[in-house]
Amino acid sequence: MTAVPEAVVEKIVQAVSGRLSDPNYAQVAVGTFVQTFPDVSRFITAHADEIGGSEMVIHVVFHAQVLAEALHEHRGREFATVGFVELDQASESDLEAAFSSKEPALASYVASNIDDANVRKLLAHVGLALSAA
Repeated sequence: MTAVPEAVVEKIVQAVSGRLSDPNYAQVAVGTFVQTFPDVSRFITAHADEIGGSEMVIHVVFHAQVLAEALHEHRGREFATVGFVELDQASESDLEAAFSSKEPALASYVASNIDDANVRKLLAHVGLALSAA
């Protein structure tokens, strides 16, 4: 499968920006990701101490949902199961470089929206697993 084009990422980001006017949207987006990807959500939660606590877990899950929406829009199909096996398979020595190589537009979204290196690395790992599903 080809990488998600920049135009698709821009379309999703614009749609998400519009939805943020609804004060419940972020909660719905996080809940949707947790229900759709329970193992990935557990994986993110397991890194809470590395990324700054539970508030940052929610932040990461929100951005992971944006990645998932962009991938879904590009593929036009539902995801296969993304569990711990897929997360293990997505592990790379340099996660950000691997993510930039495989999904440059998604990696650019993460880089431009996330300042913390640990959060970027975690989202790159999640993005690689989602991209492979």
